[in-house]
Amino acid sequence: MKEICSSGRHGLRPQPRSPLRTRSVRRVSRSRTVRPTRCDAGKQYDYVVVGGGTAGCVLANRLSADESKNVLVLEAGPVKSDMTVKTPAGIVRLFKSAFDWNLYTTRQTQLDDRYLYLARGKLIGGSSCTNATLYHRGTAEDYDNWGVEGWGSKDVLEWFKKVEANSRGESEVHGANGFMSVEDPRYSNRLFENFFRAAEEVGLKENKDFNDWRHSQEGYGNFQVTQDKGVRADMFTNALKPVLGRSNLDVQGGAITTKVVFEEGAGGTKAVGVEYALGGIDGAKESASLAPGGEVLMCAGAIHSPSILMLSGIGPKSTLENLDIPVVADLEGVGQNLQDHPACLSAFKLKPQYESWCVTDHVYNNHGGIRKRALLNYLLFKRGPLATTGCDRGAFVSTTGSGQPDLQMRFTAGFALDPDGVSAYVRFGELLEQGEKWPGGVTFQNIACRPKSKGSVTLSSDDPFASPKINIGYLTDPEGEDARVLREGLKLSRKMASSEAWGKYLEEERFPGADKASDEALDQYVRDTLHSANAVVGSCRMGVEKGDGSVVDPELKVHGIEGLRVVDASVIPVIPGGQTGAPVIMLADRIASKLTS
Repeated sequence: MKEICSSGRHGLRPQPRSPLRTRSVRRVSRSRTVRPTRCDAGKQYDYVVVGGGTAGCVLANRLSADESKNVLVLEAGPVKSDMTVKTPAGIVRLFKSAFDWNLYTTRQTQLDDRYLYLARGKLIGGSSCTNATLYHRGTAEDYDNWGVEGWGSKDVLEWFKKVEANSRGESEVHGANGFMSVEDPRYSNRLFENFFRAAEEVGLKENKDFNDWRHSQEGYGNFQVTQDKGVRADMFTNALKPVLGRSNLDVQGGAITTKVVFEEGAGGTKAVGVEYALGGIDGAKESASLAPGGEVLMCAGAIHSPSILMLSGIGPKSTLENLDIPVVADLEGVGQNLQDHPACLSAFKLKPQYESWCVTDHVYNNHGGIRKRALLNYLLFKRGPLATTGCDRGAFVSTTGSGQPDLQMRFTAGFALDPDGVSAYVRFGELLEQGEKWPGGVTFQNIACRPKSKGSVTLSSDDPFASPKINIGYLTDPEGEDARVLREGLKLSRKMASSEAWGKYLEEERFPGADKASDEALDQYVRDTLHSANAVVGSCRMGVEKGDGSVVDPELKVHGIEGLRVVDASVIPVIPGGQTGAPVIMLADRIASKLTS
């Protein structure tokens, strides 16, 4: 893949292109389009699900189980099954691809005027098809801190267990009969043991289950993954695809929802349907109507759900009036409270005699093609380096020595070619063109997993096909805690790299580089290279009432509007300490249960 000014260091907005593909990868990248049922003109639906992503697939499964209810799913991306998506190592080809929204933030002045890339899945299954497959719930304290009745840790634990099918079996903290497949990583590398020993040397203890709320999240170990015997277990495959044959379920791909349609009545404002375009700006304009008592379920994610709400007239009054959008409901919280996990990395070169230990060397030969051994191991046994996204070992650390962990460290047994994680794959494409191999090394990605900074998303115009304005707001917390956490993460990476566990193996520090010795230099490095760990939430946060700045109530109903809910990552009020796919599946299943009970 190639981009112009990928890190935005020169103040130019990046222009993404499709990723480079090697011949070997192309051979295994077979895709199969699943033919959806087109929405019937004049048909009324009990539920219109806007967005066939992680939450939308769960809702479609659960709600269409009642044969008396007609369900329509509108997905902007394609409805297809793709080998690149199913193979965990295929993640390197999903960034800035046809399966990605290719979003960029506005100019971030606090990050040296950079525009930052945000990866969001644009296909049926959404970001469950494009994420790193890491399974993290966060901690019990995360949910208790939401401060929303009915969503505390004791309330949500049973729902986490209910949706989970963990290979470790059923227990007090895990479920075994749900549709979210969870297992231990199926790829092993000797460099993992070096990382674990280094973690012990700096005082960390082994954590055998980061999702067991009976003990602290802190420690090092294996991260469980949302895979099924080495295959990505996305929500299209696990939740929606098995029920596509239901006669009361229609799934429409390539459908860009442009607005929710409302009707005023004696009881107030209620949603009566949606308008959408098939195939983009020049496509056919369509509409879908709700049956009496029906609901629109907004599941378009933390960037697009608030955007569609504002296009429909729900949002801050001043924003809507400035764009000449008729105000349906003045909700100041729409688009606010945007949160994400900011990340930076450290990378160290291995001595030449150890380069063959790297995961990249296990996958690629000296000319950049996929090794036959790796391919056969995966095709026959679903094991080996193609069965990993590359970051399923790591640690959670409290950089203050007390309280909840504020740092997540994701270890990769491979060398980052660029300090911007995504741009490393751009650099790999350049190496391929030059006929060179990926050099050997190890990488520590440091993530501020409980960040304090907040951003926002709003409209750039009243054009539903225009990209929204995303102010991600990294490092804007007044106390500077997020910057401190990342700085401490870089220092901890160095401390681990200089431990006895790594002593004879590492050759040099490439990123940040030995010349970045002072706190000021490290802070500048963070500003220059900060990137997203892809966990955006919070832009339609749940609360108790309209006056508290929230957008939805505890049942995820939009304040003051009948027949409209938001059910996705945007309702999460405070980002949990860990990847956010699992919480989204949990809350979607829980709301589906409320709707069907």
